[in-house]
Amino acid sequence: MSAVKIETLTPVHIGSGNMLYNNTDFVGVRIGNEPCLAVISEEKIWKLLGEQHLDNWLQAITERKPLRDFLQKFAPNAKSIDYSKRRMPLFADLKPNDTLKETLHNGMGLPYIPGSSIKGAIRTAILASVVKTIQDKENAIQEFKNGKTLVSAKKIETKAFGIDPNSDAFRFIHVGDAYFEKDSEIAMRLINLNVRNSENDLMDKSKPQLVEAICQDVQCSIQLKIAREYYDFVKQRFDQVGRLPVNSADDLFRMINSHTRKLVEDEIEIWNNIAKNKIGGEGYIEQMQNIFDTINACEDGKSCVLRIGHTSGWRFITGAWAEKLWNFKDVVVPASRPKNHNYENYDFPKTRRLDTESYIMGFVKLTLL
Repeated sequence: MSAVKIETLTPVHIGSGNMLYNNTDFVGVRIGNEPCLAVISEEKIWKLLGEQHLDNWLQAITERKPLRDFLQKFAPNAKSIDYSKRRMPLFADLKPNDTLKETLHNGMGLPYIPGSSIKGAIRTAILASVVKTIQDKENAIQEFKNGKTLVSAKKIETKAFGIDPNSDAFRFIHVGDAYFEKDSEIAMRLINLNVRNSENDLMDKSKPQLVEAICQDVQCSIQLKIAREYYDFVKQRFDQVGRLPVNSADDLFRMINSHTRKLVEDEIEIWNNIAKNKIGGEGYIEQMQNIFDTINACEDGKSCVLRIGHTSGWRFITGAWAEKLWNFKDVVVPASRPKNHNYENYDFPKTRRLDTESYIMGFVKLTLL
């Protein structure tokens, strides 16, 4: 078992699945001179109002009355800390109809990245590294069903790691959850960097989204274990397990860093070509260059950079290994992009998600302790 430090290089959002509504589930407040969001605590409001005003509160929720007006009437002296479970800096202008995508918290209210999410991103990085050893990938990714061509990496993964969960070699890699301290959250507004937006301006603000995220430059420790001896024991006796592509955490970190370096390097090259003489791509390229420099500064086999969570984009979510297939444009792209016939003349993927100040999301650094 290895102790690993995980630190956020950029904000990270792992969604809870909850959508919070302005002036019902959260309100805009100021702490000092700084704009913030306060996420409502039902328990605190209950204690604040008492049983005598419970019906009034339920009526206000049903009729979607502004929470701030309700509290001013029934608890005029209440401060945001009295009725909220957490408060966070707000890096956006708050709009009346805003919704907030909530990030994941545990039962103690700590924001966290599940070990399963970290392991999934690691699995993608390793798959992209070993996929070149697999033959006939072009046919393996296709499945014909009800007259339609479906695209899936499932067969590729079974060839790489094992035919089912019981034989999957990744069952021998264990990754713990990453729990960050309270007050590590921020709220930011995401927009698109869209090659289709206009002739000169790549910034597309037509579908903004307010999200809660774990802020950058925070850290915690997780447990990582590669059960190599147990894997060798199972493999020797049963031979019903896929190939474990790494022998140690050092090997794992090298493969992850090499994979992320290639994707980031490609992103810089792609957007240097797209953003020539256009507005909007400079910030994205600068952010990616900063990540690239961090990757190159990692100690060999001891630290690495990984991308995870919301806004990672198609290339980082899939590992982008399919881009090298000869049927990529004819099969993979149409299956991955709805209404592809409307965008055939554009790069794939044609958008990147970032906040209004061009900050990207999802990059973390892992360091062996």
